[in-house]
Parts: sequence; C-alpha cells; structure tokens
Amino acid sequence: MSDLLSIGSTSVRAYQTALNVVGENIANANTTGYVRRNAQLTEISGGAGRYILMSNLSVGSGVAANTVSRDWDAFRAADLRNATAESGRTGSTIVWLERVENTLNTAGISAAMTKFFNAGQAIAADPTGSAPRAGFLDAAYGVSSAFSTTSNGLAAIDGDLRASAKLAVDQLNGLAAGLAEANAGLIKARDGSNEQAQLMDQRDRLVDQMSQLASISVTTDERGVATVKFNDVNGPTIVAGVASKSLDIAFNASGTMALTLDPNGTPEAVPLKGGSIAGFAEAATRISDLRLQVTNLATSFANGVNQVQAAGVDLDGQPGAALFDASSGDGKIAVNTLSGRQIAAARPWTVGAAAGNAGAGTLQIQTNGTPLSSTRISVSGGVLTATDPVTNSVIGTAPYTPGTPVTLAGLDITVGGAPADGDSFTVSATTPGSRDNGNLDLLSQLRKDGGFEATSNEMVSSNASALSAKRQVADAQNAILEGATAARDAVTGVNLDQEAVDLMRFQQAYQASSRIIQVSRDIFQSILDAVN
Repeated sequence: MSDLLSIGSTSVRAYQTALNVVGENIANANTTGYVRRNAQLTEISGGAGRYILMSNLSVGSGVAANTVSRDWDAFRAADLRNATAESGRTGSTIVWLERVENTLNTAGISAAMTKFFNAGQAIAADPTGSAPRAGFLDAAYGVSSAFSTTSNGLAAIDGDLRASAKLAVDQLNGLAAGLAEANAGLIKARDGSNEQAQLMDQRDRLVDQMSQLASISVTTDERGVATVKFNDVNGPTIVAGVASKSLDIAFNASGTMALTLDPNGTPEAVPLKGGSIAGFAEAATRISDLRLQVTNLATSFANGVNQVQAAGVDLDGQPGAALFDASSGDGKIAVNTLSGRQIAAARPWTVGAAAGNAGAGTLQIQTNGTPLSSTRISVSGGVLTATDPVTNSVIGTAPYTPGTPVTLAGLDITVGGAPADGDSFTVSATTPGSRDNGNLDLLSQLRKDGGFEATSNEMVSSNASALSAKRQVADAQNAILEGATAARDAVTGVNLDQEAVDLMRFQQAYQASSRIIQVSRDIFQSILDAVN
C-alpha cells in the first residue's frame, strides 16, 4: 500500500513540475532569447521483490522530474551567429556609403567645375566685358562652395563613424564582461536545474548580441561555460571562463581604424572579418581614401588655375594674381579677393610677325627674367637672335629646336610651325585694356589635361558602384540570415499548439496521479475499518 501511495505522490510532484515548465514556455513564447524547456521524466526504479518467486520482478517506485533541459542546437546557433556577423558588416558599411553618396551628390563638384570652365569661355568671347568676368568669379565661388560642402560633409561622416565605432566597441566590451558573469553563474548552477537553463539563455543572448558586433567563434564545456574567440577557433580570445579582455579602438593619421585586444596587458591586433565593427573599419578606410582624393583634386585644380592666372595679364596689364587658395590641405578651396579686372585673360606678350616673313613660323612667349618691353626676334640657321628695336643692338643669341622652349633676353621662346631664315617677329608687352584672350587657351588646356570633372565623376560613380554591390550582397545575406534564424527557431522556439497539447497531457496525468493517491487512501481506510 505504501508503494502505491509513493508512486502517486512522486507522480503528482513530477507532473506538477512538467506543468510548471509548460506554463513557463507559454508565458515566454514571445520573449527574445528564450529557449523552450523540457521536463525530463525518469522512472524511479524499485528494489527486487522479497519473495523467491518474485526475485525477477522489479517493483517500481514512481516517476521523477528532477532535470529541466533546453531544446538547443549548437550547430544551428553557430550558423546563425556567422550569418549575423556577415550581415552586420555589410549593413554597417551600407549606412556610411549612403551618407557619402548623399554628400557627394549634394555638393556637385563636377557640375561646379564645369560651370567654372564654361565661364572662362564666356570671357574669351568678350575679353573686356565686365559681365562675363563677374560670372567667372561667381563660378569660382561655386567651386569653392562645392569643395567646402564635400570636405565638411566627409569630415562630419568621419566624426560620426568614429563615435559610433567607439560606442560599438564599448558595447562589445560590456557584453564580454556580462558573459564572464554568466559563466561564473553556470559554474555554480546545479546541472539540469531551471537556474542553469536561465543562465544558458542569458549566455546565448549575450553571444548573439556579440555576433552582431564582431565575428566570433564560441565553444562551451560540459557545464555550459562559454569561451569566445574572434573570427574562428584560432583567433584571439576575448572571454574565457570568468575572465574577459577589453578591446581598444584607435584611428591612425590616415583615418583608418585599428583594433587592439587587451591593450593594457598583452596587446594583440584584431582584424575582424565580420560584424558591424568590421563594417565601421571598411567604411573608415573608404572615407579616408575619398577625403584624400578630394584633397588632391582640390589642390591640383587650384594650383592649375593659379598657374594659368600667373601666365597671363589682367585688364590693367598686371600679371595675373592667384585666384584660389587650397593651402588648408583638407579639401577646401578659398577664393582670394580679386576684382573682375584681375582675371588674366590676355597673354603677357603680343607677337607680331614681320610683313615680309616667308615662312609659317609662330612664337609662344613666357616671361623668364627681366625682358625689355619690346624685343625683335629673328630666325636664321637654327639660331634665334634678340635685338633691341629702339637701339637696334643685339641682346643675345641662342640655338633652338622647334617645340622646345629657349631662354633668351628674359623670355622663354618656343618656336612652332616652319619659319624661314630671315623671318622676324616683334614681341611686345600686352598693353592694359587688351582684348587678347590667348591666355584662356591655357585654361581650356588645363581642363583637358587635368581631367578634373572626370576625376570628380569617378569618385561619385566609384562610391555608387561600391554601394550597389554592397546592397546586392546584403540581399543575399539577409536571405541566409532569415533561413538561419528560422532553422534555429524551429528547434528553440515555443510552439503554442504543441504546448497546448502538452498542457492537456500533463494535466490529465496529474489528475490521474491524484486519483492514485485517493485510491490508496481509500484502500488503506478500508483496511483500517476491517481491522477495527
């Protein structure tokens, strides 16, 4: 009789535990990171019968539910972490590339430079007009504004990226410390207890959050204590048992990002392969390269235009002054304070061919010294002769090669075409108010040789191509991530229909167990009544 009562009492306790587990599952069906529990029912084996004929019989002693297990699949969890890290890197990179694209499109460097060069052609059509010169200066300020907008925008993006990356690293360090605390709890927790299951849920939530930030490899021992390494099983260890290390972030002078594990202990460089922090590193490199490209473009453009200015003279007959200042070295261009009259559209020297010249030669002249205001250059036997037209005295002679500049009488002289022996040319300083527009040919040549607009367009298209490629990768990775999530949740998630079935099953078993106790009590009472 006592055996029957014992069986009933153990059954009631076991099925009460099972019902509690089902209730816990139902209550946490929508709790993030909760893993479905199972009450493990095991038979309580009895001893052998006391009589010889019953020696091969085993008398049962009921059922026990002393262990609570989790529906967990380590392989599916690892697949999900890998998919999360890969998707996190791509998604993080996309965020910053989109901001770069908005900045480049808003600034419009290429369009501003196109307007500037076209404004130069407008001056060529009317060299002394005030309106085209004012338009040229307006276009110069437009170029300056475009470069400033781009430089400031990229600097702001870079600053935000650095702050976000630092925050992500701090978050990762906090998660690592939390995981070490969870490991400490797992070491103390009783095996198969609900406390152990809760700590394992906490452990897995922390690990999942870490995988969003960095690519990690996770292993657990028989107690469920996790060891976390970066990238793969051979990578640097950030969490081992109850100890965690910190990750440090720094940006070098070029703007690229560096990660160091345990900087105050045994420093170790960490090149992350996945996670949003790896996306920050990739985006930082791209932004750094782009800022350098913008700076180089600004410098070469400003220097080129200033050289064109210096090669000509303005409406007052003065050497052209520098129009731009790109000395800040940060991709910005300032416009120097000039008036429209100071735009050097004219060549500094006017070349007039003698009426009796028999050849088809030409001279290109640049200042290189202190020349006379007027010099006569004659060609004969491969030699140039410079003569003072006022005194008719020879200033100097020099052999020449067609197409190669020759320095003579304070001038750099380049002979073109096919001059005949005895041909001569008069080189005179350009007078104020000249309608000459020859120096603007150098501006057109600068536009062609410098390729500034093409370089700017290439920066925009390169970023757009990288962004498009990342979006395509993200689509594929998101599909993989969704599949990995569904595969894990199919094992670990709570199915309310299944829980409802288990609830009814365990309820019926609980009621039947209670009936066993009731029957045992009734029989025992009947025996007592019969004895009395």
